[in-house]
Amino acid sequence: MPNVSVIIPAYNAEAYIADTVRSVLAQTYPDFEVIVVDDGSTDGTVKALEPFGNQVRVHHQANSGVAMARNTGVGLASGTWIAFLDADDLWLPHKLERQLALSTASITYTDRFNIGARGELPEVQSEVTPMCGGDLFVPLMREGNFITNTSVVIRRVLFEQMGGFYTGLNGTEDWDLWIRIAERHEIGFVPEPLVRYRFHAGGISRNFVKMGRERLQVITRALALERGRALDWRTRRQIWSETWRTNAYEAFRAGARKQALIDYAHAAAAWPLEIQPYKEAVKVCLNAA
Repeated sequence: MPNVSVIIPAYNAEAYIADTVRSVLAQTYPDFEVIVVDDGSTDGTVKALEPFGNQVRVHHQANSGVAMARNTGVGLASGTWIAFLDADDLWLPHKLERQLALSTASITYTDRFNIGARGELPEVQSEVTPMCGGDLFVPLMREGNFITNTSVVIRRVLFEQMGGFYTGLNGTEDWDLWIRIAERHEIGFVPEPLVRYRFHAGGISRNFVKMGRERLQVITRALALERGRALDWRTRRQIWSETWRTNAYEAFRAGARKQALIDYAHAAAAWPLEIQPYKEAVKVCLNAA
């Protein structure tokens, strides 16, 4: 029985899946299995996996979304630990070895390299996104999802106790799970970029309208948790303000200036003492002039 089960959901991932699998097979930590959940692909994803033979277990299902695909993969897993990897991302060879050796937490994540169409983002994500371990319940709501799914290793028993990924989300389901875990458990952090996270134009995260709705849904669910309900009013308002500000920023990046200004207004209304939404709204107005 392998110690780690690597779960790779794949939907029309023909262009990347072979490199992704090779990055797992190149791991210096040898005790793992690879499970690819083909989520109803219509391209050459399955054919691209054929050269790996019995090194990879491929499960086929009708297209059901990435949350369900990951849950299905965990259901097929036999490892004590679960490691998630998206079909277009890559691991560094010592990823599993370093992560399993450096933390005794039931869930850990790492820093990452950004690759592909990363725009103005730096190569190393921690240069612009503060990362840490410990009690991350409030930071994950206030600062957004700074835990890269492709970097996470979690004990299977913990994943199952939490009920897995919520299938009502498709793009923020990982953030939702990390918050639910953080309500009850500390999260470990390995301060080393051990994964390569790919940005490309076809990514789910580029759909700002859908992602905006899902951010609001994630925060609503999080604040309805026992610890969420117990937060003081100031913290709750600040969390809402930052969520609306993020939605506004993404709308502006997508060229939707009117929607950006509406969302900045929501951010200011949630926490009027925060100056950043006003400053960014002015930039939107000046850009439109």
